[in-house]
Amino acid sequence: MIVGWWLVTPTEEEQSLELIPRAVRDKLDRVRIKLHLKEWQALTLAERRHLCDLPCNSLEDVRRYAAEVDELVRRVTGKPAERAGRS
Repeated sequence: MIVGWWLVTPTEEEQSLELIPRAVRDKLDRVRIKLHLKEWQALTLAERRHLCDLPCNSLEDVRRYAAEVDELVRRVTGKPAERAGRS
């Protein structure tokens, strides 16, 4: 974030991670977790980057990703991550 005495403007990376990226939404679908935008925005930029970069392909990856998301959501909300219904 660039800070001047008169304004604070988010960096390009911060702007690009303000909304949940498509790749992360796909991973959340895979692990059947519903992550609300307010929960995503409560995460630090580093945590958002981590969820973008974390693999979610193998069964072990899926388990690890779900555990990571759940842990982060619990930290910011005090509640477990909401599970998405089966489609």
